[in-house]
Amino acid sequence: MTISALIPARLNSTRLEKKLLKDLCGIPLIVRTYKNIVKTNLFNEVIVVTDSDEIIDVLVKNDIKFLKSKNEHKTGTDRIAEFSNEFKSDIIVNIQGDEPFINKNDLKKIIEVFNNDIDNKIDIVSLMISLKSNNDIINPNNVKVIVDKNNNSIYFSRNVIPFNRSNYKIKYFKHVGIYAFRNSYLNEFKNHIQSDLEKTEMIEAIRVIENGKKIKMIEIFNEHISIDTIDDFKIAESILNNK
Repeated sequence: MTISALIPARLNSTRLEKKLLKDLCGIPLIVRTYKNIVKTNLFNEVIVVTDSDEIIDVLVKNDIKFLKSKNEHKTGTDRIAEFSNEFKSDIIVNIQGDEPFINKNDLKKIIEVFNNDIDNKIDIVSLMISLKSNNDIINPNNVKVIVDKNNNSIYFSRNVIPFNRSNYKIKYFKHVGIYAFRNSYLNEFKNHIQSDLEKTEMIEAIRVIENGKKIKMIEIFNEHISIDTIDDFKIAESILNNK
């Protein structure tokens, strides 16, 4: 089984301007993420997909392989799906450029799901981690996911789901925005249009489940930090400075 890691990278971000180019302890964020993924040795190739000339300039200076996409893509998955016909890989893993601390063992869990799926019934795999504090649970920047008894996603929301009317003790899960697709499904995904639900929540996973596909969710336990805000950036700097 061949596996490619693709990193969709757009210049304009809503909460932290040009965050992928920001210097994170001496290295641009997108470069640090790329190097961390390469270091796992899990992938046949690692490629950044971007429409930004500014990002491309940084990639060229750091000898990073890239593909230049069209600029009208709504989501990272749309961006990588543009090139799905150009890849021979069986599995495409979509890893966001703001994930500099992604854990190798968590990525291995995704790959193991496909290795064990001998009947090829699973097309999409993603990750989730439990939320501990109430502030994290109510934070709309943390996308919540609820799953069925087989850990297939039921719904994703920036709101608190489930709503705890009975004060029942229940675990809340944050969706970790890393997706792994069978390449054959990416061709299908790019033919689906964004629905009102997806546009409302701004969560591309909703498009998958609205079109009848299941996303197998894998629980992880390693502390996970994606960089969406200046506070996230400061936390990342602190982690690296204390290593």
